[in-house]
Amino acid sequence: MSNIILIQHCQSEHHINQMSGGWTDTPLTKIGRQQAELIGTKLREIVKEKEYVFYSSDLLRAVQTAEIIGTQLNLKIIKDSGLREINNGIAAGKTKDWARAHRRPRTSSKFDLDYQEFQAGESWRQFYTRVCGCMDRIYQSEMENNLLIVTHGGTLGYILAWWLQFEPEMIEKAYFSSSVGGITVLGKNNFQQNVVHKFNDTSHFDR
Repeated sequence: MSNIILIQHCQSEHHINQMSGGWTDTPLTKIGRQQAELIGTKLREIVKEKEYVFYSSDLLRAVQTAEIIGTQLNLKIIKDSGLREINNGIAAGKTKDWARAHRRPRTSSKFDLDYQEFQAGESWRQFYTRVCGCMDRIYQSEMENNLLIVTHGGTLGYILAWWLQFEPEMIEKAYFSSSVGGITVLGKNNFQQNVVHKFNDTSHFDR
């Protein structure tokens, strides 16, 4: 494997209607679909030189982003629930105001790996463990292939931490903030070190 291209899904309805994120399952907006078209155009320049296997979170906003991109690149999508955003439990499908009123109280102002924000949801440690397990599985099964992955902001940050081989405690001190439609490229150098070649590139939206 020489490259992993990560894409944060494009603008979704929950971004504009004051709904919570996580496992809230909303479709792309009209702008989101246009953003996905631009990403597909951008990636045609990159992907045409190498073959890629295309994975996506199974949540609707990621799948729709992947479908638009996949149509342009002539790639079929493999959906994987392990690539979902953090499980926000009882807050899924609720408004942001509802979520703020029903989240569990924090015991510290510092980032807590074991804080479970919502009942029936994941802690950050559980989320990272899930993402690492998913990426280990995909990486092993696709060792000879390049990967294209559409996922979510939180998941993308934790895939980056997985690639850099962070122990769970290391993510208490680091956060990778990406944005809607951003492209991140991972690879290896001649020393077989894991490299972040590009992070959160959104230049395709400037055209």
